[in-house]
Amino acid sequence: MKASKKTLYGIPVNEKLIWDYDWSEQEYKTEKFFKWYLARVLSNGTAKDLKNIDFTLINKYLGNIIGIPRFVRTFWEWYLGE
Repeated sequence: MKASKKTLYGIPVNEKLIWDYDWSEQEYKTEKFFKWYLARVLSNGTAKDLKNIDFTLINKYLGNIIGIPRFVRTFWEWYLGE
């Protein structure tokens, strides 16, 4: 069984969400990658992908990530009570 690659916060990376980019495994541990990956999860991830992310991290980074559709951001701001 292949070990899963993880982000800065130890969150397993779903490689199906990043198929079109070439990030090194070292970059997975950076805040830049995490914000980019979080945008991917919020926009295109599954419930399983979301389950791996603590909502306090979503709340922390939501205002600082780009690349998510407005309706997705609006939903998460509503859901998190922002």
